[in-house]
Amino acid sequence: MNDTPINETPINVPPIKEEKISTYNKKAIRLIVVLIIGGTALGLILSSVFITEANERIHDFVDDIVHEFGVWALAAFPIRTTPLTTSEIILPTLGVIVVCISMFLLIGLIAVYFKVFTKTKSKYIVGLFFVLIPLFIESIFLVFTLRSLFAYPAIPAFSSTPPGYGGIGGIIGFEMGGLGQILVIVSVFESIGLSILLYLSNE
Repeated sequence: MNDTPINETPINVPPIKEEKISTYNKKAIRLIVVLIIGGTALGLILSSVFITEANERIHDFVDDIVHEFGVWALAAFPIRTTPLTTSEIILPTLGVIVVCISMFLLIGLIAVYFKVFTKTKSKYIVGLFFVLIPLFIESIFLVFTLRSLFAYPAIPAFSSTPPGYGGIGGIIGFEMGGLGQILVIVSVFESIGLSILLYLSNE
């Protein structure tokens, strides 16, 4: 019996292409959400404290004027006697919240990169610390700056400026092009960038 080899022609089977299903990094998203909630809570607490301080400043100033010159001075001079209105506290409050969110995101990034550094001892991570830590310190100073801007409507030299006429109040406040508005816009873009970086760092 002849065992003749059978020529088997190979069948070209096309490789099965597995479609990669894009999934979101749920861990990173949860971390970002937690940090944003924490920053929002801290921002609301600080804003409440700053509003109380500004209203106390108004009250104390009125008391000092009445004590020194009498009640007639309140009618003779443009001295504010009412607490801050809702429209005056909305933008400063949002500003403090945005800056606090930025602070929390920076804390999250520093923690993530510190964890990586303990494993890798990478000099690149050390370089990132020299960027993130100064940004965190800058955010703290921004909060104190916004704290001062909370009280600017309570200062007679600023609050006596008629609405729409700019002046010093328009320059340092939250009007279009004011210092407060610029600080908030910068913090918004910073928070967006930090959120993206934190998400990518947890990939």
